[in-house]
Amino acid sequence: MSPLVRKLGVSFAIAVLTVVVVAVVLVVILISAMRDRDGDELAAARVEDVARALAQDLDGIREPIDAETVAAERFHSRAATVEPLTWTGAIGLEQTGTIEARLSASVTENSIGGYYGPFNSAGSAVQCYRYTIALGEDVRLEMIPCDGLPEPRTPPASNRPVLPDGAAERVEKILIDAPGSTVADRLRAEFPGEEFTIEVVKTEAGEVVVAVGVRPGTGCILRVKDATGALLAPSYDQTWLQPGEQGCSTQLYTAPPL
Repeated sequence: MSPLVRKLGVSFAIAVLTVVVVAVVLVVILISAMRDRDGDELAAARVEDVARALAQDLDGIREPIDAETVAAERFHSRAATVEPLTWTGAIGLEQTGTIEARLSASVTENSIGGYYGPFNSAGSAVQCYRYTIALGEDVRLEMIPCDGLPEPRTPPASNRPVLPDGAAERVEKILIDAPGSTVADRLRAEFPGEEFTIEVVKTEAGEVVVAVGVRPGTGCILRVKDATGALLAPSYDQTWLQPGEQGCSTQLYTAPPL
């Protein structure tokens, strides 16, 4: 047999083997897709996915904050029911917060593709997890027994400071009535708490820009009085108010565009 014929034969054999392997893989995938699935297994997988997604959302948390506020603001999901059961401590320098939560999900009986399509039974799953959260670090996630965990008397509530009712109207009145040189002093007298942030700047165009915020909250009142005395409420990107960003500042209006 000539070397050329031998080479062609080997190439043909490799091509046939490749086709056979691909065909086997496709058959395995098809059979796997078509097989019936247990509803409890599907629900348990959904619960685990949500538990890990919550942990990833909390990884590297960058703001000092108490565990109850984290439980109230961050422990939600559309894919499963998330119930914070305990919350202790705070996330801060050399401080660690712990949240224990119960996650549950259910799936309904379903058949896809008609009589010969894949089928899953109805099912449900409940599992509890402990989240240990430290400032700027990955969350430690542990699966724990639900037995023995207390039922909270009330759901967790956010302790994040908020701007008082009517704050925007109070800011606008001061900005309209007060001389430009006294706006900052009037605002500090109106909002005296340490949780409030107040900035006032005058632009080259003769505008007086005011930003009144609250920390560590995300509330922000941004107002501008232009050179004619007209009052404006400019829009801004809300992501700048998130932890780790610049926060409520007159730069939301005065910063040059990128």
